[in-house]
Amino acid sequence: MFFKIYSLLLIFFFPLILLFFLIRLFFSKETSQSFLEKFSFSKKSRPIGNLIWINGVSIGEAKSGLTLAKEFLINKPNCNILLSTSTISAYKEIAKQNEKIILIYLPIDFGFLIKRFITHWKPNLTIFMESEIWPNIINELSKNKLRFTIVNGRMSDKSFFWWKTFNFFTKSLFHKVNSCITQDEISKNRFKKLGVKNVEYGSNIKFLSNKLIFKSKSLSLLKNKLKKRTIITFFSVHKNEESVLIDCFQLLNKSFENLLFVIIPRHLENTNGIRKNLENKNISFGIRSLKQNLVNKNKFYIADTFGELGLFFALSKVSIVGGSFSDKGGHNPIETSHFKCAVIFGPNMKNFEEIKDKILQTNSGFQVNNSTQLAEKIILLLRNRSLIKKTVNNFKNLRIKESRKVKILVKKECGKIL
Repeated sequence: MFFKIYSLLLIFFFPLILLFFLIRLFFSKETSQSFLEKFSFSKKSRPIGNLIWINGVSIGEAKSGLTLAKEFLINKPNCNILLSTSTISAYKEIAKQNEKIILIYLPIDFGFLIKRFITHWKPNLTIFMESEIWPNIINELSKNKLRFTIVNGRMSDKSFFWWKTFNFFTKSLFHKVNSCITQDEISKNRFKKLGVKNVEYGSNIKFLSNKLIFKSKSLSLLKNKLKKRTIITFFSVHKNEESVLIDCFQLLNKSFENLLFVIIPRHLENTNGIRKNLENKNISFGIRSLKQNLVNKNKFYIADTFGELGLFFALSKVSIVGGSFSDKGGHNPIETSHFKCAVIFGPNMKNFEEIKDKILQTNSGFQVNNSTQLAEKIILLLRNRSLIKKTVNNFKNLRIKESRKVKILVKKECGKIL
C-alpha cells in the first residue's frame, strides 16, 4: 500500500518536478549531463563482473562513499564501483580524485526511472551513506533480490519523528533494508524501531578519511609570509558565526601580539557578511581570493577559496569547528586529526555527537560554550605547547583505532556478496 501511494503521488507531481529541473538547467543549477542522468539517461555501460553501487548525496557523503570504495577495492580489487551523487559540486569534487570508479548522478526516485537504472546496472550490492531513504530504489532492489545496505547510518531527531509518526505505514519499507551499520548508538536504536531487522553499531566512516591534500608550494609561500605568527583557524563558519571569534580576538589581543585568525566560510557567499562584521569592529583583515598581502597589521584572514582546508590546518596551532556555535550542529572534526593542530568545538555538536564524546573521553580535543571560554582555552594551549602535542597525538591514536573497526566491518560486508 505504501509503495503504491508513494508512486502515485510522484506521478501526479511529475510535470512539476520536470519543470523544476528544467528551470534549474536554464539557470545553470544543473548541467545537461546531470539533468539527463537524473532522469536515467546515461551513455555509460556496465562493466563485466561484480559491481558495488555506493551513493552519497552531497560532498560530505560522497567523499565518505569514495573512502568506502577505496576500502572495497583493497579487499576485492577486481570488483567495479559505481558511485552516485546528487549535486554538481560533489560530482566535480569526486571527479578530481581520478579514482578507478564509474561516477554518475543519482536518478530521481520515480519507479519507471529506477527500474531502468537497476535493470541496466544490476548492482551486486548497493550502499547508501548516512540517511538517504528512497522508497522506489529500495523496493526495486528488493524485487530483484539485490542487497541494500545503509553504511554510516544516521537518523536525526527530525527524520526519526516523521518516520516514526507514519511507521504503521512505512514499516514495510524498512523491512526491505538488508542491513544497516550506524555511526552511533542512538541511530542504531532508531533504525531498529523503524523496522530494520539487521542493525549494528560500527564507527564513523569519516575516521577512514585520508589527509586533506594541498599544494606544498602554497604552504611554503604562506610560511615565509607569516614567519613567526601563530595561526588560529575557524573552519566551516556559518552566517554571523564569526562574531564568536571576533569577541575572542578582542580578549586575546591583550595577551598575544602575533596572532592571525583565519576564517574559512562554509558558504562562499557569506564572505561579504564576514567582511562587514570585521569592518564594523575596525579590525584589519585580508581576503585570500583577492590575493591580498598578509601584512602584520592584519589580524584576520578570510580564506574564501575551494580546496585549501588542509593548507590552513597545516599552518595552524588551533582549529575551531564551525557550525558548533550556531544551530547547525557542527561539522566534521576528524579531518584535523591528520595535522598538528588542537581541535576545539562549541556547545552544539549534535551532528557528530558520538565523535564528540569519543574526542572528549580520550582527551583528543576540547569543548567550550562561548567566546570567553574559547579565549581561555586558546590561551591555555598557546602557553602550554606540550598540551597541544599531547592532544594531537591522542586524536591521531583515536582515529587509527576507530578506522580499524570500520575496516573490519567493510571486509565483513564485502564477504557477504563477493
